[in-house]
Amino acid sequence: MSERRPNCTHCSKPCTVFVTLVAGGKADTYGLCPTCPQMPQLAPETTLPSISLGIKLYVPTPVSRGRCPSCGFRWEDFERTQRIGCPTCYETHQMHLNPTLARIQPGIQHSGRRPQPTLEEKRAQLAQFKTQLKSAVASEDFESAAGLRDQIARLESEFAAVKS
Repeated sequence: MSERRPNCTHCSKPCTVFVTLVAGGKADTYGLCPTCPQMPQLAPETTLPSISLGIKLYVPTPVSRGRCPSCGFRWEDFERTQRIGCPTCYETHQMHLNPTLARIQPGIQHSGRRPQPTLEEKRAQLAQFKTQLKSAVASEDFESAAGLRDQIARLESEFAAVKS
């Protein structure tokens, strides 16, 4: 007696390849024939079977507990090194990170590594921008002149705020 194989998921030919996708606690089995254009690549480094089958998988991002899904960084690693692993760590460890950042720095916004320029440095920069603006207008480089005009206006508004 011959063994009857199920038909391909995409056509009516007998299956030769079976792919089982497990996602969200649910297992779905797909049967494929060798001639079907939806046949997944057998080399796992080239493509995932779910992509070959045209199935979009939802993989939830774990929140806070455990490791970062991108780099594997744990909250205990931050406590030990006082450094965060990657940009995804900010989302993963947000519950612990925000109170810690608020405690060790003024606010939770990153302000950069360089100190802000002093008032004298800003005045020198303003004078330099005004000189560059005159030469840009003289050479009819109006695009650069518009950018310089905006930077001058920003610096002058900062000076006005300091005087108030």
